[in-house]
This record gives sequence, C-alpha cells and structure tokens, in this order.
Amino acid sequence: MKRFLGLMMLVYLISCDSDNDPVIQDTGLNGEWILQEVSCFCAFDANVDFSETRLIFETDTNTLTVINEGTDRFFKESGVYRYGGQNNVLDFTDNTSYQFEVAENQLTLVYLDNPQIADDEVVYSFRRS
Repeated sequence: MKRFLGLMMLVYLISCDSDNDPVIQDTGLNGEWILQEVSCFCAFDANVDFSETRLIFETDTNTLTVINEGTDRFFKESGVYRYGGQNNVLDFTDNTSYQFEVAENQLTLVYLDNPQIADDEVVYSFRRS
C-alpha cells in the first residue's frame, strides 16, 4: 500500500504543469531605474520632472522598491511591492500588470489595461541609474 501511495504521489508531481509557475525570464530588470518619460492620453506640464521617480528591482527576492522624491506620483506610491508573472509580464499584488522590455540601459513598462478602453494605456520609459 505504501508503494502504491508513493507511486501515485510521484505520478502527481511529475504531471504538475510547471507553465503556471511565476517565472520572470529577464534578470536584466535588477538594479535602479530612473523615470524619463510617461506616454499616455494625458497632458503633463512642460516642466514636469519625471526623474523624481525611481524604481529598484531586486530580482532575487522579486521585490520592487518605488521611490517618489517629488510631490507627483507617476507609477505607484512609494513603498516596496512584491511581483510575480511569466515571461515579460510583471504581476503585482494590487492586480496591476505591466509588460516590460529591457534593452541595454532602457526599461519600458506598458500598463496592461482593459482592452475595451482605448484611453488608459500608459507607457513608462526608464533609464538605468
């Protein structure tokens, strides 16, 4: 009976689908990023200083620290956030998701919004600090 249970447990573990496991494939996120631009269907004052927003990714712990040094908040409130996701999508515990791309010293985050609303797409452009 013990062998049967052991065999059943082994079959169960082998048959588990690992595609659902949170795996971010790009460790290039690691480090500090400074916001350069926000592109959206909105207007910003010509003198707005986006660089007051910084992100610090720690890929070994899947945490993101957001630092807003000014009075404006462009990305998230200052604080530490845990993330998961798969491939090039970051999923946060506040039910927001962002598609990301790292190209050398540039990071692009695209807010994955409601596809039925055309005016809420936001693209954040960062450079490595």
